[in-house]
Amino acid sequence: MVSFQRVQRLTIQFGVISLITIVLVLGWGAIAQSQLPALPSGAANNAFNPPADVSRHGEYETAAIKSPLDGQKLFEVTSPTILNRDKIPDGLLPVEVRAEEVNERLWRVLYRTFSAKQTSVVTIATLNNRPIIQISDDQSSRPIRLVTVTEPDADFNGKTLTELAQAWQAILQTEVAQFKQLTTPEVVRQRLGQALQILLGLLVASVIIWFLRRLLTRRQQTLERQYQAQLAASTMPLTNTDAKKAQPSELTVPSELTQSEPIPSEPIAGEDTKAREMADVRSRFLATLQHQFSVKRRLEIDKFLQWALFWILILMWYIGIARIISIIPLLMRWSNYIWATPLALIAIWFGISLAIRISRSFIDRLLHSWKISPLTPLAEAQRIALRSTTIAEALKGLATFVLIAIGIIWTLGLFNVPTSSILAGGAIVGLAISFGSQSLIKDLVNGCLILIEDQFAVGDVIKIGEKSGLVENLNLRVTQLRNGEGQLITIPNSTITDVSNLTRLWSRVDFSIVVAYENDPKQVLEVLRQVSQELYSETAWRDRLLESPEVLGIDDLSHTGMLVRVWLKTAPMQQWSVGREFRLRVRQAFEANNIAIGKPQSITYSMNSTKALLQD
Repeated sequence: MVSFQRVQRLTIQFGVISLITIVLVLGWGAIAQSQLPALPSGAANNAFNPPADVSRHGEYETAAIKSPLDGQKLFEVTSPTILNRDKIPDGLLPVEVRAEEVNERLWRVLYRTFSAKQTSVVTIATLNNRPIIQISDDQSSRPIRLVTVTEPDADFNGKTLTELAQAWQAILQTEVAQFKQLTTPEVVRQRLGQALQILLGLLVASVIIWFLRRLLTRRQQTLERQYQAQLAASTMPLTNTDAKKAQPSELTVPSELTQSEPIPSEPIAGEDTKAREMADVRSRFLATLQHQFSVKRRLEIDKFLQWALFWILILMWYIGIARIISIIPLLMRWSNYIWATPLALIAIWFGISLAIRISRSFIDRLLHSWKISPLTPLAEAQRIALRSTTIAEALKGLATFVLIAIGIIWTLGLFNVPTSSILAGGAIVGLAISFGSQSLIKDLVNGCLILIEDQFAVGDVIKIGEKSGLVENLNLRVTQLRNGEGQLITIPNSTITDVSNLTRLWSRVDFSIVVAYENDPKQVLEVLRQVSQELYSETAWRDRLLESPEVLGIDDLSHTGMLVRVWLKTAPMQQWSVGREFRLRVRQAFEANNIAIGKPQSITYSMNSTKALLQD
């Protein structure tokens, strides 16, 4: 059995390390491509691809002229296609450079409009037999040239130079008029007043949300204390005398479990009565678990409300700021951007946060159905309730890590960060870490196996090699024991191969004693049976003994005497107190019945006898 568990543990360790290695190698694939000859692709040479704000249409490329107010597209300028931007032909201006110049001139017009007394006028002039669009105002005696209408512009739009110039003139005149309207003192004061109202509303709503979250936090603290009390009640052995004498305020369990009722001194007669009592104890234990789960659900609802209020606060401020940006003239140009990337970023992390909460709730429901299964024995259900918290935290931590990693990758992709390069670099670092931290991986794997196989749990008394003690702490990496001297012993899970659990479901006192040959064997066995039955029939010890003690008989005959053995099956962690009491009573009973303890036999030889034997 031990060899099979060891093979199973080694197989899982090898599988985990192999899976990590495969993931790292696959993530390293992007670097391996650099060893191949360079190919004429967009990924290999960006000079053959147009910029992000340029659209290529065969022989022409276009770029947008945007309003300096709200960033909306006014029209597009056109230039011949440039296939390789590292080698631009002489006399050919890239379309993105041309669009940038026009957009900068529009910004100059916007600043001049603030101080102009009258609305600027957009006119059409001719330069080198090509129409140009220019703007005149009362701030300068010379017009500002905005854009020149070229043959590629007319060809791409399917209009003559004059028709296209008139269309662009109308668009720019409307834009300039809007500039002037939005920069008047009355409109600016009105827009600033609206922005202040929005900010005031955001502050008031934020105070209300803060107050609600504070109320939920206080109620959550109360529910958390109740839940911890219920958790302690569900993991405490219900067959222990101390649990029966505990007060309701200490355990927060139904009053039937905390009343200290007198137990009859006579043994319980009949298996039916005992079965009914065990069924009653089991039903009360399951009711405690159900009540614990209901408290947990209320706690989760409060946490969900806090989470919802947090995201409502974020969304409220986001919408408010976007609204302020859309009404302030100097900020209107950013209105398109704030509804793009920031909104996508909020949506990503809202989804990740919601997925984390759903996964945690699913794990809690799954473990609750495991704990409250009607087919599980009572003692096993208590152990499941004891270790389910550790398993739940491990699963929740794993799910949270995976979802956050996915969110980070999506966020990097949203900002056009090459995630393949980051993953490739992370693969190299992860490969180095995996080789350097094999013991840590073994600790985590063995910790998972210990929890899944229920080898031991917090509260058990175990022996690992030459170390033994009470398990005070158990996680995926280490196990901590408290020995009889009060020392805290920390053992990495990877070093745990053979474990002796002294308190798994039940314990046993293996009592053996050597009596002298002069004693009557039947009398010795009868005295031991009487002592065992007296101990089993007493109220103070009945709940610690799961079964009537079994006097096995004479196990060995030697020169010291007869070895007699007795087995006493006890509740977990009760074998030491029961053993001490039983040994005391056996000592008193042997003294009362003149039963002698065995001792080694000695033979004395005289010198005369030795000489006589030698002469013969």
